[in-house]
Amino acid sequence: MLALNLDDSVQIYSLFKNGFYMQTSLLPYQLPTSSEGQITYLANVLELPSHLVVGKGQVVKEAMAAVIMYRHLDRHQKYEALQLIHSIPDRRLLGKLVEKISDTLVNPQWGIWSLDNSELLKDQKFHDAINTYAGWLGASVSAASAKDFGVQVWNKRKVSRGGWVSLVIWGSVLFNLQELNKVNAEILRRSVLQTSELY
Repeated sequence: MLALNLDDSVQIYSLFKNGFYMQTSLLPYQLPTSSEGQITYLANVLELPSHLVVGKGQVVKEAMAAVIMYRHLDRHQKYEALQLIHSIPDRRLLGKLVEKISDTLVNPQWGIWSLDNSELLKDQKFHDAINTYAGWLGASVSAASAKDFGVQVWNKRKVSRGGWVSLVIWGSVLFNLQELNKVNAEILRRSVLQTSELY
């Protein structure tokens, strides 16, 4: 977890107390200048359907920012953030935002956007190392090898023990590659690492 010093905590908390204002400049993203652009951008980060957020106004933008920063807030700030989120009149959107918070509390990897920069870079290093080692061992997934495996299974109508082992290895390598791509996409989204007070 990212520790905040007292001055940062007081400053952020006062922002919450003054009309539930969440400062989007604390996010680690280079947001568009227009409010609607920011709402659309944050919805993409949180993987929310655009029909739930477009045209909903400032409170939705601030609520999405609160969801992204939630793991890095202290107890009082979390309470204020939840009050802000619960002030949203659209119950479907409210449910999605609370679900995003719950997911990251159970496993921060379920919301890669909730990781601070050091967690994100550690995750990238881990998945990159696995990908590199798998490449050295020749355990990579290619279209040709998958096609050959599929043809063999189709012809025999069963999978041998070696086939199951290959399938598990391919599945693991493919999953790791997807996670690495997700981390790299988040790093690209954070065009300037380490500029936010919370990240």
